[in-house]
Amino acid sequence: MKKKRLVLVLVLAVAIVTALIVAIIFTNHNSVQTGNPSRRDESGQNLSDDDLSAVDGSENFADPSNSPIYSSEGKSSTLLEGSLIGEANNPISENVETVRRIVIPEAVTILDGDNVGFYANEDFKDVIPSDVSSFSDTDLPAQYDSRNYEGKCYVTEVEDQGYTYLCWSYAAIGAIESDILKHYSDISYKDLDLSEKHLAYYNVHKAEDTVNNGIKDDYRELVNADNVEGAWIFDYDTNYVAVGGVNNFCISLLTAWKGPVTEADNDAFQAIYGSEYLFKNNTSLPSNAYNSEYHIQDVIEVCASEENISLVKQMVMEHGAASIGVNADSKFWSKNKGSLYSYFNGEIPPTANHEVLIVGWDDDYSASNFSHRPKADGAWICKNSWGEVSGKDGYFYLSYYDETAAISNAAAYSAVRPGAKGWYDNNYQVAGFITNVTSTLDDAENYVVTYSSSKNPYGVIYEAKENENLEAFGLMAIDSYQQYQVEIYLNPVTDDDKLSFEDLGEPFVSQKFSAIGGGYHTFELMRSISLEAGDKFFILIKPETSGRLVMEAAGDMVSQPNYDEWNNLTGNFHNYYTASGQSYYISDDGNAMEAQSDKDFFIKAYTTNG
Repeated sequence: MKKKRLVLVLVLAVAIVTALIVAIIFTNHNSVQTGNPSRRDESGQNLSDDDLSAVDGSENFADPSNSPIYSSEGKSSTLLEGSLIGEANNPISENVETVRRIVIPEAVTILDGDNVGFYANEDFKDVIPSDVSSFSDTDLPAQYDSRNYEGKCYVTEVEDQGYTYLCWSYAAIGAIESDILKHYSDISYKDLDLSEKHLAYYNVHKAEDTVNNGIKDDYRELVNADNVEGAWIFDYDTNYVAVGGVNNFCISLLTAWKGPVTEADNDAFQAIYGSEYLFKNNTSLPSNAYNSEYHIQDVIEVCASEENISLVKQMVMEHGAASIGVNADSKFWSKNKGSLYSYFNGEIPPTANHEVLIVGWDDDYSASNFSHRPKADGAWICKNSWGEVSGKDGYFYLSYYDETAAISNAAAYSAVRPGAKGWYDNNYQVAGFITNVTSTLDDAENYVVTYSSSKNPYGVIYEAKENENLEAFGLMAIDSYQQYQVEIYLNPVTDDDKLSFEDLGEPFVSQKFSAIGGGYHTFELMRSISLEAGDKFFILIKPETSGRLVMEAAGDMVSQPNYDEWNNLTGNFHNYYTASGQSYYISDDGNAMEAQSDKDFFIKAYTTNG
């Protein structure tokens, strides 16, 4: 989440694209830079750094209002004026649904989906959801704490993010550490410390390609597009520490196997306080992007609404922790940052501005403990990243009925170590980043591109680099309770960038899959497929349930300049995403799958070496 307080966000209109899809209409708006609710003025610490003269929000910096996206030629574009991009498709077959390409905020809420229809579908009655273990605990206790459950600790030490904007990185890494501790009993919480720096660095830096990676030409970076003089942060290449974020950043990076790595040497921050020290003392480059010590194969997400309290509890029981977005403004805290409850008097809650970690709960925690009384007792136990001086040794209580959390996703991670079941040697992928980024401060200006809800088929084709065994594939879903019929074809014949159903023949594998939560899912094939070098394989996804289809929209865009709290230029975001030509979508006549020249889908393939 962005570490800046979002003082004013104007949403002009909401257009219903389908019965399940809300297309949020963006407009240019003023966003005044104020104090930093995720760290400095809200941390409860006594700060004496002379550089913090404007931290209380009394001084306004560069006004990001009327912020278009710059094209690569420097000409402005008005991509965010509306939620619809381009025209709807014009199907001439009743088997193809009309969809529109839309944009939604980067902190996209996972829609709940049709859970009744999900379990009532007779065609899928024998299909076990891939994430069923994340939701299998039905005997949920009234109190639970991953720091001490049956004599074991599944939470690593509290950390301090300092003056960085990296709460999102600290929350995600903490969630991964808890999952590792939950599933590998030989690892102690005292010995596990993964790198937030490594994750944050590759969020806005191009990574060198590796074999079978396929996303070398997808990257984002910070540039001084206007050649501003005295932009000293660029001399140190440490402006990434002033980039806020959301869980979509982490999904993009970690499922690409860009980390996680152990926090040591150059993968550790050398300074976290002082606006000068923060940038000058962290110039050492982290290790290679793809030095992942664990593979992140699943990121389970559900909206943390009141209706989903039990689902979030189940996720925490299975994975040890789940990250969650909150509003960290001072007025919502009490007890030295020991309890938090945000409320907005009937207004729509703004986007969360801080990311923390749920590690437990207490159904009996009194509503009277909050600065404003929620409607009932009950609270999450949360690990913060503000050091041990904040709250109770770095932890606080978050009301079950917190209005910001209720529109945010709870996210749990599944990590696999070498040699364990689910460890694969190769990761075939064509889409690198879920999110298009323009602002370090305002989530409403950053966006995700999707197709509106449908059951239309989509797919991707890959070519084996060596003699390998295809074991599994993965995909991204931003709706819960999804079911799929998946077919895999070997060496399909393409004609004018089309894959005709008539010519595809029989699939080598045809299998049903499902998932309860949204997020990123890895699905294991019922049998592996032996591939020889040069073999092509086409993964065809045929959704059984309607859902939004997220994509990486190709483009070369440069945002307006961003500034940090001290009026340092952190830079213009340069988003550079290519289309591989390997992603396919159903043709309007329903007779073929057509190669896409302007987008890629988040379908990955996993192989082991033959």
